[in-house]
Amino acid sequence: MKKIVFFLSSLMLLNGCSLWGGDAIPRLTVDVVAAANINPNLDGKPSPVEVRVYQLKDSEAFNQADFLQLYSDEQGTLKAAMIATRHLPSALPGESKRESFNLNAETKFVGVIAGFADFREAKNKAIYPINAFENIRLKIDLDGVNLTVTAGDK
Repeated sequence: MKKIVFFLSSLMLLNGCSLWGGDAIPRLTVDVVAAANINPNLDGKPSPVEVRVYQLKDSEAFNQADFLQLYSDEQGTLKAAMIATRHLPSALPGESKRESFNLNAETKFVGVIAGFADFREAKNKAIYPINAFENIRLKIDLDGVNLTVTAGDK
């Protein structure tokens, strides 16, 4: 009888968090898809690209900033609008990968920048509105020196 009580008690302890815990924290999942021609160097050969993802309270500071301001001083540039940032591993030419992290309840926008070598000619930043506090999936496309962010497949 003691073994049964011990077993049931242990089982309740192990399941306690899931039984009485709150809702699971929504996740932000990004699918990074890099074309084979990304970030051409001076010889025209493709090169890796650094990608950063920002969870933002509002879009104003991100939209007003240029790439160099965001890249060199993200905290000073975005100030109170920035909730969280994630520096993703460099995207390699022809590579596809998925990253997932917690979505903060205050996040209203996801901003993305890509560190293309020819940053003056590149479309190197994009912003995506978050309309609900739920699991979000975004697709980050890198093609040549262009960055686009769209809703990902569910």
